[in-house]
Amino acid sequence: MFILTVVKLLLIALNIFPSRFTNRRIMFLIYMTNLVTHVMMDEPRFAQPIPNVTVAVGRDANLPCVVEHLGGYKVAWIHIDRQMILTIHRHVISRIPRYSITYTDNTWLLHVNQAHQDDRGYYMCQVNTNPMISQVGYLQVVVPPNILDIESTPSSVAVRENQNINMTCRADGFPAPKIIWRREDGEEIAVEKKKKVLVYDADVLPLTKVSRNEMGAYLCIATNGVPPSVSKRIILDVE
Repeated sequence: MFILTVVKLLLIALNIFPSRFTNRRIMFLIYMTNLVTHVMMDEPRFAQPIPNVTVAVGRDANLPCVVEHLGGYKVAWIHIDRQMILTIHRHVISRIPRYSITYTDNTWLLHVNQAHQDDRGYYMCQVNTNPMISQVGYLQVVVPPNILDIESTPSSVAVRENQNINMTCRADGFPAPKIIWRREDGEEIAVEKKKKVLVYDADVLPLTKVSRNEMGAYLCIATNGVPPSVSKRIILDVE
């Protein structure tokens, strides 16, 4: 509002001073321009964007918000996805004890301790100016793969010779894991009408008309780029 008032004064000044007072008119305009610039420079502003942060589940994450010329204004952190106010100034509003706030050198640092999957999402740093200014960063919480035994083939399975069998390996994690199959002895796997491959990429390994040559240990390996990868050993017995 103050800046708008100054602008109005500048416009009025153009009409107040007659043309014969050119120097006076110019000096006044220079003074008012400097005043506007000074006021604008003293308004809060973000010195840098909030970085996007990736953290493994259970680890600590920090989101920085750097504000210059804060003055008497307040900084607040908001979890947009949860529609939850986390902090205002140096006070934690959220009832989730894993959130905390520290302030050093114009930086308001939001701490997320032992990050959960629910912490994933967009975070807004907001300053209560009029109009309000804000910026947004993203916290990605990744989860290493985990093989779901209850949804997978048991560690030992038997099938009659020349019969078919589908061996299953399910896993969860974030991002969604990729499943590959290998034979523990390094031999090829006969799939899809006796097509042989060293590695088979799918949750389900289909084996048709199995023979005694296909007996042995099979490894299903789950990976999603988040260490560690995990594997399950399934022994196939051909009767």
